[in-house]
Amino acid sequence: MGKTILYARNETDLIKILSNNPGTQIVGGCTRIESLPDKFISTHGIKSISQIVRHELYIDVGPGATLSDLLNIGQTHLPQILYEALNCIANPFIRNIATVGGNICTPEHKLTLFAPLMALDARLEFKNLDETRTENIRNFKGVPDGFILTNIRIPIVDAELSIFRRIGSEHTITQQSASFAFMADTEKNSLLNVHLAFAGPFAFYSKEFENAMIGRRLPLQQSDINEIENLVIEEFQKTATDKMISDVVKQQFFNLTRYSFEQLT
Repeated sequence: MGKTILYARNETDLIKILSNNPGTQIVGGCTRIESLPDKFISTHGIKSISQIVRHELYIDVGPGATLSDLLNIGQTHLPQILYEALNCIANPFIRNIATVGGNICTPEHKLTLFAPLMALDARLEFKNLDETRTENIRNFKGVPDGFILTNIRIPIVDAELSIFRRIGSEHTITQQSASFAFMADTEKNSLLNVHLAFAGPFAFYSKEFENAMIGRRLPLQQSDINEIENLVIEEFQKTATDKMISDVVKQQFFNLTRYSFEQLT
């Protein structure tokens, strides 16, 4: 049986096709799809969802923009943590094909950009024929039924300390793959804010933990580091309950968290 490919001229056309073909999968670069569905909608050539627009305080990124498109904005014009994440994904050939939206929306595993975008407080925009919705990526579970992802708004943030690490195999995604993002700012010998995120088999982000860090006196002492690590473990275990995550990946996350806070001693 052959494949049926539906093409859209613009985002309105895309929404109409989706509403007339409920459940049909939308595909972009297809770099993570091992077997194409029998019927799917291609976003190829839709300019309105492939554009990148820089503003003073944020960048609007269409989900159809490729990883290379975003990377080509340049290191000086992107948050450092995002630039590092983009630069470590696969290779230039894959980055020329893979889309930002595809990296965010993969259902079975949170890919490389998810953790830094959570740390950056990115917002997602969804549209159907009648409505536009926005949602913080930290709360994102999937594109709402009948909607399409139309924009990713990324704040331009230059944190005093930013750390990104990719866990697992260098060029493949497995259950051992994850990404880690940490950002911190200080003011008058105290922590002004902290953002800590993990994404892999599931996504972890705790506002409660971050609020507990605000105002901590600097430099941190080893007793502070031990206390912080225990707090992170407690919050992480709440999210990790019944999730498919190995003890090795857990420990790597805890080690990276400790390392990050040790930079503030």
